[in-house]
This record gives sequence, structure tokens and C-alpha cells, in this order.
Amino acid sequence: MPDVMKNPFEEQPARSTFLTVLCVLTFIGSGLTVLSASFSLLTFNPETMVKQVEATSMLMEEGGPWLKYALDSSVEVLLVTAEHGRAIYGFTLLFGLLSLAGAFEMFRSRRHGFFLYAFAQVAALFVLPCYAGFSLIVTVSLFGAALLSALFIALYAVNLKQMR
Repeated sequence: MPDVMKNPFEEQPARSTFLTVLCVLTFIGSGLTVLSASFSLLTFNPETMVKQVEATSMLMEEGGPWLKYALDSSVEVLLVTAEHGRAIYGFTLLFGLLSLAGAFEMFRSRRHGFFLYAFAQVAALFVLPCYAGFSLIVTVSLFGAALLSALFIALYAVNLKQMR
């Protein structure tokens, strides 16, 4: 039945404290993602990225073989970001906004918010690998982000029965 037809005096089931805490944590995390991606879009400068690549290359020459191996991956990501930065930051912003919208809907106890949130989290994982491939630094960061996303999706899934 649509919300318009419901009795406004009828007591609504209370949202659990656990779901409230999850939503607040998501508001914070996704809000920071939106702010960061917005700032990155506004201040993106490929020339600055090229300077970072040059500085990293100088570090590689001074360091040992392990440092060279680790920084090779960083240089690749910086070069890809210099080339496709606007798209990367744009998709990150889009998925951050979708994640916020999903969390807001779950905060309102709406089940479709879970699916919107889960889609946004899974899609966001593949933004950088789509452009940069699966280098060392991308794979490590993807693994960490995937663990955190899976944890939050699972915790939200436990609370699905509270949502309508």
C-alpha cells in the first residue's frame, strides 16, 4: 500500500540501533567519498600527475629492487589517472552518491535501498581496475575495499527483514 494511504497515527516499527549505526557509518564513509571525488574533479590537473610520476621515478632510482617493484605499480596508476582522471573521479562520485542514496533509503527502512547500496559498492570496486588493470597497488587496494564492502553488505543483509 502506498505511503500516502497509511494512517499517520499508526505507530511505525522502530529501526534497530544496529541499523542506525550502520547507516550513520555509511553516511560518513560515502559522504567523504563524495566530497573527495568532487574535490578531485574540480582540481584535477594532468600536469600535476605527470610531476608526481617524475618524482616517483626519481625515488625508484634511489631505492632498492623491492621499492622499484612496488613503485612501478604506483607509476602505472598515476599515468592512468593522468589520462583518465575525470572519468575515474566522475564514476567514483556517481557511485558514492548512489551509496548515500541507498543508505538514506535503508535509514528510512526501505528495502530497495539495500540493493542500490550493494550495486554502488560492487560497481565502485571496478572503477580503477577498468582503467588501470590489476597491478599490485590496484589489486591490494581492491582487496581491502572489497573486504570492507562485503562486510557492510552482509551486515545490512542481516537487517533486511526490518525493512519494507
